[in-house]
Amino acid sequence: MRSIQKRGVLGLDAVKGVILSLMIIAVLAVASALALVSLKNSSIFTVDSLEYNQTTNIINNVTSAQAGFFASSGTIFSILVAVVIILAIAIIVGVVSRFGGSGQTNL
Repeated sequence: MRSIQKRGVLGLDAVKGVILSLMIIAVLAVASALALVSLKNSSIFTVDSLEYNQTTNIINNVTSAQAGFFASSGTIFSILVAVVIILAIAIIVGVVSRFGGSGQTNL
């Protein structure tokens, strides 16, 4: 059997890959935040000890980094929308230029 290579429509394969990657990163971010919070709340460390304070600092750093990353995800989605629109316009121009010349008549 011969395998058929399918091309993505309007570059949507790249967009799908980016969105899937962001979803995977979101799941990993939530899982890591839950793991750190459960570590802090597990009563392994005594309150106000060095380890307890370091765990609290790590949780604050991780959650602020995650919030900063996902705050910029709107920009990533805007760029993806612009790329899809540009690809759609390029395809429309290509189709119109290919079939546009057949309707002209010489007077």
